[in-house]
Amino acid sequence: MAPPASPRSKNTVICHFYNEEYLLPWWLKHHRNIFDHGIMIDYRSTDRSCDIIRDLCPQWEIRETRNKYFDSQIIDDEVVFYERMIAGWRMALNVTEFLVGNFGQLNQFSGPTQHFIGNIVFVHPETDIYPSPDLPLYDQVQFGYIEDNPNAIRILDTGARASRSIHNFDLVYPMAGRHWPQTPTLNDLVIFYYGYTYRNEAIISRKLQIKQNISPEEAQKVGGNHPNTVTRDRFLSNIETYHLPRCRDLSGVVENLTRFHRSPNRVS
Repeated sequence: MAPPASPRSKNTVICHFYNEEYLLPWWLKHHRNIFDHGIMIDYRSTDRSCDIIRDLCPQWEIRETRNKYFDSQIIDDEVVFYERMIAGWRMALNVTEFLVGNFGQLNQFSGPTQHFIGNIVFVHPETDIYPSPDLPLYDQVQFGYIEDNPNAIRILDTGARASRSIHNFDLVYPMAGRHWPQTPTLNDLVIFYYGYTYRNEAIISRKLQIKQNISPEEAQKVGGNHPNTVTRDRFLSNIETYHLPRCRDLSGVVENLTRFHRSPNRVS
């Protein structure tokens, strides 16, 4: 099967999504200032996700997934399929993951280069908070922790965050889920992770809906404790047990990293 035609952008974000109308406006407004192009892989959403993408990023592509299930390995295979169609920097992100920091530094790399991007996980100390849709999320919460455990991938069932990859050449992801058990290589380019941040009904619902799209075989991975098959109680308990206790005021860190976005320094 020949890949469909796609713009050959200098930097491209690839994102797979299913019913993400809550977080998508923040995510799209943020990343359209960073990436020249986006390839959005739709897992047959039934909400307004596609309409939101067409409205906020009309030049970006929306591709219906070729997959029946929302399973880690076949998600990765589809991402790789699209990554091989494009030149330049490429990165695969979830809608909960916001790339923040010094993007311009990538200009100095001309040969095949890969960087591992670490995570800062944010959890608002109060529950049931709904952030303003008119402000960036990084202006609304600064309580979080820097994931400094390169072996976090070993405890993914708790919702731990592993490094992601930004690269300018074709590769194959070594572990299903696009995870890399690698220490981050750039201190001033990171992922702000908002999947646990507000613990409101919209965030809880977006997490719980995922399990209806994964296969029985996928659900049995991680010893039957797959992070995408969580119950409501387990999802909230994981946040309270494993994430919230690690959080502290990161307002200084957030201000330092977001200064690059406030005065956009795009990759060219």
